[in-house]
Amino acid sequence: MDMLRAAAALLAIAILVGCTVTPSAPPSVDPPASTAPAAAASAASGASVTPAATSPDLSARPLIWFAPLPPMPTDAGRPFIGSEDFMDLFADERSWDTASDRIGVFKLYGEWVAYHATDAELRAAVEEIARRRLVLAVEMGPLDPPPECGEGVESFAGIDEGQLISRRIRQAGGTLQVIALDEPYYFAHVYDGPNACRWSVDRVAQAVAGFRDAMRAEWPAIVIGDIEPMPHPVSDAGLAAWLDAYRAAAGEPFAFLHLDVDWSRGDWPLLGVAVEAAGRERGVPIGMIYNGGAATSDEQWLALAGRRVQAYETDAGARPDDVIFQSWMDKPDHALPETDPASFTSFINRYVDDPGSLGDLTGGADNLAQGAKVTASSAVVDAPPERTIDGDPDTLWTAGAGPPAWIEIDLGAEHAVAEVRLMVAQSPPGPTHHRVGCRAAASGATTVLGDVQQPTADAEVLVIRPASPVTCRYVRVETSMSPSWVAWREIEVVAGD
Repeated sequence: MDMLRAAAALLAIAILVGCTVTPSAPPSVDPPASTAPAAAASAASGASVTPAATSPDLSARPLIWFAPLPPMPTDAGRPFIGSEDFMDLFADERSWDTASDRIGVFKLYGEWVAYHATDAELRAAVEEIARRRLVLAVEMGPLDPPPECGEGVESFAGIDEGQLISRRIRQAGGTLQVIALDEPYYFAHVYDGPNACRWSVDRVAQAVAGFRDAMRAEWPAIVIGDIEPMPHPVSDAGLAAWLDAYRAAAGEPFAFLHLDVDWSRGDWPLLGVAVEAAGRERGVPIGMIYNGGAATSDEQWLALAGRRVQAYETDAGARPDDVIFQSWMDKPDHALPETDPASFTSFINRYVDDPGSLGDLTGGADNLAQGAKVTASSAVVDAPPERTIDGDPDTLWTAGAGPPAWIEIDLGAEHAVAEVRLMVAQSPPGPTHHRVGCRAAASGATTVLGDVQQPTADAEVLVIRPASPVTCRYVRVETSMSPSWVAWREIEVVAGD
């Protein structure tokens, strides 16, 4: 679709594969004592679970949610497996006791529960979640696809899958307490890609209310909330209208609305604050999902997640009701132990104990591009060339047009350059031609460091490595062929000896 050629939509692809991956995507919080023992007792006996008589208490502010990605089979949309130590979270160990005391809700992915968790793995998960007195939530796509649309589109998993998830949790001895809906407003109303439905907001709300009724038949006290992404053209007014439509269709408000942010939007903090205000007016708690996006290491992923905490809660002064630490990305690989500064659970503890320490993103000492001056042939307002050296692969520069286009980094002085790393921003994938050259002086001769002529895809990393280090001050990347607007997520210039 044409919008994907724009800078914001290039990045939205990574975000919108989104919260739930479907087969074909505070202070201490203690949920009510009545919910955990029932699940634990039934697990021990193997008997069927009687649905909880009362809804869980989600009133703590902020209420912290935890949702690491479990290992699952890879596919074209998810060429990675999730946190390697995911199941260790459910072993009877003390490796995250402090973090678990801070967490109120543990959220599982519907795909994992329905199709990939073994009986033993699911039983271990629900037993340990109950033992730690955490609320058990599952993320689900609520919509049934009609014959003419929705097939293969996120959120169109439907009632049958919801009932399968419910049945598996019951058989494992668990009590399903919360459902987080997987972006039905966006994917049924806003999304305009392949198999798009483009339903009216009222029709989406009616369908979601029907899913709510089906799940209440399984669990009468279950709590239903929603997750929605925020790429263009999603607005606070649109999300407010969605909240109103659901209340009218269901006879009750959502229990929460969680925001899945497009980090490439320069206005995302202000948009989040505006949605918080709309939620307060309607009595709907608003939550922010913090993640590190397309980062390539655990350290970078957690640092970028911390940057987003600072941008939202410190710089914008936001106060989300719910804080969701969640990954559906390649990183982090490690959730444990909480004593490791590069683990997911350690990040939760830092958020509570020392939020000012979050967001420290220091690149390698050999990256000469940090702090450099960057110019380009052209740029769009929300994607300036400086974004290629900010250490954040979820932001990008785009020329706002197809080739030819160029971007140039002034290192400030001559340096021996051993390598240039380019992180692609491109949709659709296809054949490209890029030439990387450098000059020692502004008017000096150009030395070609490398020439790339091959098919490339979004988020791919291209490494240009000359036979030996070359003395450069100005490093220029020129693109003469690309199927999309010319853009880069990150450019690193690596020093040589």
